[in-house]
Amino acid sequence: MKQPVLVILLLMTLVACDPPPPPLTDVPFDSGELEGVRLVQPTSIVFGTDGRLYVSELGGRIVAMSLSEDGRTTTSVDVIAEDDVFNQVLGLAFDTGGQQPALYLSHNFVNGTADGPFANEIVKLTAPDFSESEVVISGLPVSGHNHGTNDLEFGPDGRLYIAQGGTTSSGAPADADDPRWRDWDESPLSGAILVADVNAADFNGEILYDSELATSETEMIGGDVSVFSPGHRNTYDIMFHSNGYLYSLDNGSSEPVPASMDCETLGPPPDNDPDQLNLVVEDAYYGHANRNRGRDDPRQCRNLSPFDESVADGMLLLVPPSSNALLEVTEGVFPEDWHGDLLFAWWSGGDIRRLLLADDGQSVEGQEIVLQALGAPLSMATDPASGIIYIAEFGAGVITYLAPTD
Repeated sequence: MKQPVLVILLLMTLVACDPPPPPLTDVPFDSGELEGVRLVQPTSIVFGTDGRLYVSELGGRIVAMSLSEDGRTTTSVDVIAEDDVFNQVLGLAFDTGGQQPALYLSHNFVNGTADGPFANEIVKLTAPDFSESEVVISGLPVSGHNHGTNDLEFGPDGRLYIAQGGTTSSGAPADADDPRWRDWDESPLSGAILVADVNAADFNGEILYDSELATSETEMIGGDVSVFSPGHRNTYDIMFHSNGYLYSLDNGSSEPVPASMDCETLGPPPDNDPDQLNLVVEDAYYGHANRNRGRDDPRQCRNLSPFDESVADGMLLLVPPSSNALLEVTEGVFPEDWHGDLLFAWWSGGDIRRLLLADDGQSVEGQEIVLQALGAPLSMATDPASGIIYIAEFGAGVITYLAPTD
């Protein structure tokens, strides 16, 4: 689907110069810090089927918070998982498609904590007390740096969608003397939006490979997890919109490591790529090279700029670096002209911005800042009962609320 010329021109302007930030707008909500709880590096928040707000911390602790009627205070905090039960939890999702409601989490080994390249897992905790845990998917890719198995979302089709970061920074192993990355290559499931039908009766989540190494030749030989959309370097958040589309934010490359320009040789370093808001289309390629999959899909042998014609169809907007959380403003308590728009959180800048989504969902007509000076906001969730929006501030260790004033 081709985007309007106005949108493409806007993108070219953003790359050609450093544009001023969008305006700070008057907003129809009050904001403040949720009282009664302190957190350590919260990574993901989601509302459960029981109406409680579930929060994961980077160290593995997960808590469930009951909220006051006005949504501004916690009335109780129950620990679902203590520190160190799980390694690094980066994503949470609730599933109601099974026999009992269940909380799914991504269990990660990032920043050099893994012994091998296929250690990440997805774990299910079953309601009501969440004391029973089950590894649903094992063998997911690991990065030697800070890319992980990130956000989890159950789609309208009941399947689990997984934001899986790339193993490398730009599609090829880093130099051996670079302490930030290991010499692992991309592998069959890395750098992509994945999908798994975890509620299928015969689902097999044990991903097996023909090698313990992550190389361009490693084959996946077992497991019912597949690539839905390739070429996503490090998507932290994915979101199914009420219009039926799947949107994502992807982090562009920030290190000039060698890029895979074809599947046999290494080309020159790429320019630093900006972050992007993407409309995720099944089987469309979004530009982060993977020489492993490139053996069968030549598109994935080259890193592509967001402005390359072959990825422009899915890329809607350039956003500031380290933009991560993404949320739809749903119908209800916010003004009608906000309904269906997107909010995204700029992790490194501390802004929450509103993106005015076109009626067809295929372009962005403008953006504005709605909140500033947050401490590394990383995840957002809407209370389906009250419409209040909650933001997990990774750096500040707090939850901020946006409560409608009308």
